[in-house]
Amino acid sequence: MGQAENYVEQYLVDTAEAKGMFVRKLVSPGRNGFPDRLIIHRGRSVYVETKSATGRLSAIQRKTIAQMADHGAEVCCVCSRLEVDALLAAIATRTPQLPYRLDTDIRP
Repeated sequence: MGQAENYVEQYLVDTAEAKGMFVRKLVSPGRNGFPDRLIIHRGRSVYVETKSATGRLSAIQRKTIAQMADHGAEVCCVCSRLEVDALLAAIATRTPQLPYRLDTDIRP
């Protein structure tokens, strides 16, 4: 993970936890492509992939995220602090449509 991606991911964790959200790092041994983080807040579970501003998802990430979305999971990608703020606001206010959804085109 590059420094810029780590910067976005750490901001996501710190900000979500400060808002009282449950945040966990996800690791899937033997399986690549799983999103970086899981956020749970008031019964809503959202899987979040973090990237740098210039980062792109790999083919296996695209495939895994598409499979998760096909099974009804909420999965999104954030690439900046502004996108993190928008995502967390949407989760906190129970906005039905999350910003930066990855149903079809992975990168917003």
